[in-house]
Amino acid sequence: MFLPFDPSARVHLGVVALGTPVRLVECLEALRTHESRHDFVVSVCVNPDTMTPGPLDRDLPEGIRVERPAANLGWGAGLHRLRALVDSEYLVWVQDDMVPEPGWLDALVDAADTYPAVGVFGALRVGDDGAVMLYNGGLARPPGSVDGWNETDTTVEATPSEVTLLEWVTSKGCLTRTEVFDAVGGPDPRLWPLNHVDKDFSTHARCHGWDLALVPSSRLRHAVSQSSPFSFREFLTGWRDDWFDRRWAGPATALSGQTSGVVEHPCAEWREERPDLVEALSGREATKMLVPFARARASAEDRREQELLARIAELETAIAERDVEIADLHERRRRLRRRIAKLKARVERMPE
Repeated sequence: MFLPFDPSARVHLGVVALGTPVRLVECLEALRTHESRHDFVVSVCVNPDTMTPGPLDRDLPEGIRVERPAANLGWGAGLHRLRALVDSEYLVWVQDDMVPEPGWLDALVDAADTYPAVGVFGALRVGDDGAVMLYNGGLARPPGSVDGWNETDTTVEATPSEVTLLEWVTSKGCLTRTEVFDAVGGPDPRLWPLNHVDKDFSTHARCHGWDLALVPSSRLRHAVSQSSPFSFREFLTGWRDDWFDRRWAGPATALSGQTSGVVEHPCAEWREERPDLVEALSGREATKMLVPFARARASAEDRREQELLARIAELETAIAERDVEIADLHERRRRLRRRIAKLKARVERMPE
C-alpha cells in the first residue's frame, strides 16, 4: 500500500514529469490509491517546462516527495535525481502520462522476488479498452541498427502469458533492482530528453550479466504522444540513432543468441565528465528553452496548417463554382446547337 514518503521503503515509484499538467495529478492520484500487497512510496521530479518556472500550479497529493530541479533533466537524468532520494531495493520508473491497471505493481514485485537473475522487469501497455498496444519489448536486432528494434516487438499479435525473457523492455512502468541501476550507472543522461533510454539501459544491464523480462500480468494505460509536440518527437526519433549504434552495436552483436552475458562495453563513462560552471549554467538554460521552443514551433506549424487548409477550402469552393459555370456554359452551348439545327432544317424546307 501507499506510504508517506520514507527513504527506507522497499519499493520506490519514481515519476518524471514535464511541468504539472492535469495528467500528472491524475497519474499521482492513481499511484497513491493503487492497491498493492507491497508497501511503496512515490516521488516526482517536476522538470521545468518554461523559461521562468514559478510555484507549482497544481496541488499534488500529500505524502509524495517532490523534486524541482533548476534544469529540465529529461527522463533518464530525472530518474537519477529520484534514485538519490532513497535506498530502496526496487525502483519503478513511471512517466506522468501513465495510469496503472489493478495488480500492476504486485505483478512486478512478485516477478522480481521470483526471478533473482532478472534485473529489469517491463510492464505491458494497454489501451482504454484493455487491448495490448505497442511498444513493450523485443529483441536487439539488427544489433547495429536501433532503428529496427521496435519492429521485433510481437506482443500485440502474440501476447505472452507468462514472464518472458527479452532483450529490451520499455521503461514505461518498469521495475529495476536498485543494485542493477547503480551497477550500470543508471540510464545515460546524455540521451536527453528521453529517446532510447529504455534500450540503452536494457543493453547495458545485459552487458553486466542481468536478464530482462516482460511481465504480461503487469499492465498500465499509457496515453499516446502526451509528453511533447509531434514535430519535436519526430526530430528526436533520429537525433541519437547513429550515436547509439556506434556505442552499442559491438556489445549487442557480442550478446547475439544470449539473453545476457558479461561483455566489453562503454560503461557509464559520462560520470568522468566535469563540466565547468559556464557550461553547466548555459546548458541549464538551454534545457529550459528547448521545450518552449518546440511548442512554439509546433504552434506555428499548426497555424500554418490551418492557413493552408483554409486556402485549400477556398480553392475547392472556387473550383466548385467554376465547375457550375462550366456546366452552365455547356448547357447553353447545347441549346444553341439545337436552335441552329432547327434553323437549318427550316431553311432547307423553304421553297427556292
